[in-house]
Amino acid sequence: MRTFWIIALVFLPAYQAFAADISAPATIGSKGYVWNKLTPERAEILSKTGDAERGKEAFRGCRGCHKQDAFGRVDGSYPRLTGQYASVIIKQLTDIRAGTRLNPKMEPFISPDAVSVDDIANIATYLSTLTTVKENGKGPGDQVGLGESIYNQRGCVKCHGSRGEGSGEKLYPALAAQHYSYLLREMELIRTGARGNSHPDMVVTLRDISTNDMEAVADYLSRLPDRHQPQVQGDRK
Repeated sequence: MRTFWIIALVFLPAYQAFAADISAPATIGSKGYVWNKLTPERAEILSKTGDAERGKEAFRGCRGCHKQDAFGRVDGSYPRLTGQYASVIIKQLTDIRAGTRLNPKMEPFISPDAVSVDDIANIATYLSTLTTVKENGKGPGDQVGLGESIYNQRGCVKCHGSRGEGSGEKLYPALAAQHYSYLLREMELIRTGARGNSHPDMVVTLRDISTNDMEAVADYLSRLPDRHQPQVQGDRK
């Protein structure tokens, strides 16, 4: 019996490390992380035809933070969700549920007890149809030109588009007209790996960027028009 316990104590640390490794969700920087891994839950949700009217009703539980019109808050404490691609919203919500995107504040509201897979499909469809005429939270406006140059030079345009419109097909979020402070905060979380579900290319792109340059990019993006709106001369005012 004594020999058994000695063997158990010797192998216990290795077993604990192994158990932690297989139970913890894979986040950026951890073994087995795949940015666009299609989980069974996400595949199920994507197979559904979302209902915008039902999504509007299901969104009631989200209004406390994201506001009634899904515009979030201009101080950037909550993002603007209006007009975001349904596929992007589904990815982010299922990533939070899976523990891949680290967002403790959202976890209680997006748990299976709070919203079903049908709810997520419907909410995502509803949000993707919305547009807004409200003024989003903008940057100071004195670094827009610099921000545009950095955005293009660092290759952000390849994924997020020339107008920050993103791509629903490739799961790249629309960034145009997002709140300045939210953009700035999320870029910092991506740079440090604290967001959890970041695209590896984003981490590389932002790794050595200065705070001033990051502020300039956020300033530029915050002043682009919503992807549902046509771009006209003088939009970035």
